[in-house]
Amino acid sequence: MKREVIGIFIDGDYFDGILRNEFDSQRIDFFTFSQLIVPDGTQRFRTYYYKSIPYLSADSSPEERSRNDGVEKFLQSLRHLPRFKVRTGELTRTMDGQYKRKGINVSMAVDVTRLSSERIVDQIFMVCSDPDLLPLIKAARDMGTIVRLYHGENIPERMLAECDESIRIDEDLINRSLRDNS
Repeated sequence: MKREVIGIFIDGDYFDGILRNEFDSQRIDFFTFSQLIVPDGTQRFRTYYYKSIPYLSADSSPEERSRNDGVEKFLQSLRHLPRFKVRTGELTRTMDGQYKRKGINVSMAVDVTRLSSERIVDQIFMVCSDPDLLPLIKAARDMGTIVRLYHGENIPERMLAECDESIRIDEDLINRSLRDNS
């Protein structure tokens, strides 16, 4: 009997918010996190990590450049993990001074759709909260892919309703995923 294959899709900006707002900005090991959420008897195909690159103004400050360098260094470390794929988007600044993410949801949608339609994965585990992804979740389910949502405290009810399963990211999971800083 074939083992079930899992694809993990993490919205890094959303997960950063969970870690910051619910877990005192704990730093986790994403490889460990990925391994912990994959059930025994299944196989992780790959973890896809989506992250917006911080906006840098033309006259960026040393603090802005340092933050950008930190994100790039972190993403580079993820690229070296086994079965990890990093996809980046960008933060753009609108005319009214607000920041908007570009490219994250589309990249996730392309990856999930391709892997589900080609039957490369049997299940997708998503760490996200954006209701714009509801059509993607519906499409994946229509293709026969089981969709499990990992989420924080605040999640739109319609996201929970559309997924096959939902699991709240809790303190135990975060504690078991903490980075070893030695």
